[in-house]
Amino acid sequence: MSTIKTVAIALSLILAVQVSAQKKPQQQPSAKYATYVAGTNYEGYAFNEEFETDITVENMAGRFTLSSADIDTLERLMKKKIAKLNHTHNHQASMECQLIDEHLEKYKRQYIGFINEDGDKVVWVNFLRDRRFDKLLLYEIPNITGGCSSFFHVKVNMDHRLVYDLEVNDPGDVVYTKPAVKRKYRRVSKPK
Repeated sequence: MSTIKTVAIALSLILAVQVSAQKKPQQQPSAKYATYVAGTNYEGYAFNEEFETDITVENMAGRFTLSSADIDTLERLMKKKIAKLNHTHNHQASMECQLIDEHLEKYKRQYIGFINEDGDKVVWVNFLRDRRFDKLLLYEIPNITGGCSSFFHVKVNMDHRLVYDLEVNDPGDVVYTKPAVKRKYRRVSKPK
């Protein structure tokens, strides 16, 4: 009887280890922090002011949640001004790294709204053109290096109608760095 009991305990432990290994890291609930948005030539996710992020803009004083009208205005501004801003074609010289302004409609977007110290609405927009990351876009802002024009971001001051700080990824292999899982509680060690 003790052999059966030992085997049952061992199987229970193995099953518990397998189940805990399969747990995914905590992600912020989609409906609470991001909204799917789509228009004539764009689609993506707008993150509300409660979404925790490491991204900031200069002279940041706060955050705001973008409306559908904000995003429509923003998209019209970017369509007009990104080509001019991209005149140097930084990291877009090869066939693998196409010109971003000729293919804007093929990128998924992530929008985060900020308020600067002057009260201006400044929006940080992330552009991604790699389907491997589509499932992450609702939950996180992926930190990706390499991939050249498949990944870029820009800032837009909506009050001054200014598109600036275009940053296109360097060429090379795509490397995704998983964000650290934030604990909602302080870990307390157990005494020995």
